[in-house]
Amino acid sequence: MKKLLKPLFKSTTLFMWCAISLVAISCSSDDPAEEPPVNVDPIQLDCDYFLENRTLVDNPAAPVDYIVSCNAQVRANLIIEPGVVIAFTQDSGLSFRETVSSIRAVGTADKPIIFTGTQPTRGSWRGIFIESGNTANIMEHVTVSYGGGEPFNSNGDRGNIIVYAGGALTLNNCNIISSQTSGLNAVYSDTSITLENNIFTGNANPLLINTVYATQTSATDNYAGNDLDRVLLYNYSIEFQTPSIWKKINVPYRVLNTGISAANARGELTIQPGVTIEMSPGTSINIRETAGLKMVGTPSDPIIIKGVTNTPGSWNGITMNTTNPMNEIGFAQISNAGEDPSNNKGAISLWFNSKLYIHDTEFKDLASCGVYGRLLASQTFNPNYSSSNLTYINVACTEFFEN
Repeated sequence: MKKLLKPLFKSTTLFMWCAISLVAISCSSDDPAEEPPVNVDPIQLDCDYFLENRTLVDNPAAPVDYIVSCNAQVRANLIIEPGVVIAFTQDSGLSFRETVSSIRAVGTADKPIIFTGTQPTRGSWRGIFIESGNTANIMEHVTVSYGGGEPFNSNGDRGNIIVYAGGALTLNNCNIISSQTSGLNAVYSDTSITLENNIFTGNANPLLINTVYATQTSATDNYAGNDLDRVLLYNYSIEFQTPSIWKKINVPYRVLNTGISAANARGELTIQPGVTIEMSPGTSINIRETAGLKMVGTPSDPIIIKGVTNTPGSWNGITMNTTNPMNEIGFAQISNAGEDPSNNKGAISLWFNSKLYIHDTEFKDLASCGVYGRLLASQTFNPNYSSSNLTYINVACTEFFEN
């Protein structure tokens, strides 16, 4: 019976393959009275199957319910019931291309829905591509495994799940595992993503996500156990006047240099205590216009910003051109900044009259000053800047302001 096979998808890869094999299954049981399951052949779905509304149902006698052998285009509403197992052949996938299409894959803890490859190898199929902005899109108690193979488009987008520009997806209580690339790829603007209680493990990396949507990571998710245990932030500008929170998660964030080297905040950015951010070479964090920055840790849970490379000058720094009253940095550790120190003169650089209160912060291994500021010709100090209890270790200089 299929209900006896379901738990195998939650254990080891060997057991998972035993459950989805298209040939005879001979998984052993500790119970000598247990009869081996009787296999039922899966249903083959052709490429035109998803052009109208469909509901996929579980056959308890079938280890695999359905086989997909192409990059199938979904142009209607797809409902997948608890317990359904869908296996994808080499380089096949599932694409939700239009807003009129939607996915509702809601399993249960006892009867998860499973998307996997017919071959138990990472990248054996493409994955699930969601361009549909339908707010009904939801995956809950779903396992997606062995995707992230061939790209879906000329942009080279790859991942177990890809949420494309304008796409929407709620992902709750899901296992996103064994992708050859990212577990979840959401690098474009105008996406709507909700994450809660998910496990991303066994992938090349758990998340590749637009910096704008770093706020949509979840402290209830597990991002550990991948080749690279980092949530990768793909640089775009944070939307003007849109608040963003970088939450404490169980792995560091890493800001990528994607050709847009700065994580540009034009809305209010809050970084929670305990967050660690790694900065790639050439990158910076820019707080500008009406934006604000609140980056306050605690003595026992400081905020850490450092270079991917642990050497002085391996990334640029934080620049601030804003008088937002929320601007505060405290109980933080900032290291490795000051790349190209003639242009990046401070790990924190303040434009004219920018506001900042910084306290209880350690600067370490800088090729620049800790704090650098520009003054108007008539000024001898920045009236909007104050500091206390700053520590400097191996820095070019401490605080430096100039006209």
